[in-house]
Amino acid sequence: MSPTICFKPLTIHRLGKTTVARIYAKFLTEVGVIPGTCFKETTGASLANIGVSGCKKLIEEILNEGGGVLFLDEAYQLTSGNNMGGGAVLDHLLTEVENLRGKVVFVLAGYNKQMESFFAHNPGLPSRFPIQMDFADYSDDELRRMLELKVNGRFNGLMDCDGGLHGLYCRIIARRVGYGRGKDGFGNARTVENTLSGIYRRQADRLRRERKAGNKPDDMFLTKEDLIGPEPTNALTACAAWKKLQELTGLNAVKEAVSALVDSIQENYKRELAEHPPIQYSLNKVFLGNPGTGKTTVAKLYGQILVALGLLSRGEG
Repeated sequence: MSPTICFKPLTIHRLGKTTVARIYAKFLTEVGVIPGTCFKETTGASLANIGVSGCKKLIEEILNEGGGVLFLDEAYQLTSGNNMGGGAVLDHLLTEVENLRGKVVFVLAGYNKQMESFFAHNPGLPSRFPIQMDFADYSDDELRRMLELKVNGRFNGLMDCDGGLHGLYCRIIARRVGYGRGKDGFGNARTVENTLSGIYRRQADRLRRERKAGNKPDDMFLTKEDLIGPEPTNALTACAAWKKLQELTGLNAVKEAVSALVDSIQENYKRELAEHPPIQYSLNKVFLGNPGTGKTTVAKLYGQILVALGLLSRGEG
């Protein structure tokens, strides 16, 4: 029986595939399927870059430690058109999978759609990697619990927040993260971490303003605005781009369209607080007009307004 296994998770997240792969490697060692405990982690792009000779060296390192597991994340990169040496490396790996049974276990991982194309690339892949494990995206409640664990882990349980880590605002955060579920690039735990980085930045900016005003804020507390951002209409009060747009001559239709978008965002903010599903809308716009009518100016202002509303990370363009 081949100990070879292929992971085909739906998503990529730090505390998923690699963790399970390590546990799987330890299990195989403990039950005597492989003699060694060596665990090597790499990516398809890295293997393609180092070529067959580098791949041989990596496998030799595992064998020199008595055997173990080679974990290959984003394995589909081996067959990408951007990695010219990947095909030769893959051919070598397929040979080694057969030759090193009982000594080295090969674990592949990647996005579901890309892995389907990867397996179609070589008819020998499905037979050598017969076992597939799909890692489902986290639910909203799991994302919230993940957020709670990360906050408590970073601050040793000392950080408090408006409504508590089980409260409304943290549930809103989890739902916002979860809206990306099923889309390419959705990062689960990674997206939670990125969201928390934005929360900490808002908190740091608020603490700086409060101290500048002579106040003594609590560093171990996250406010409602730290957590979910300011109310859209309040955010535009101090937005220079919004004010400049209103001051532009003419362009009434453009101003009305942007105002309608802001109204939709404001309505969704209220719906989030009531824990109702949001109204779906698109931020993508097409600006049409003759030269000199203000398309470029309005496009830049539009981007800056979206940043002020917390819908984009940067307003450069």
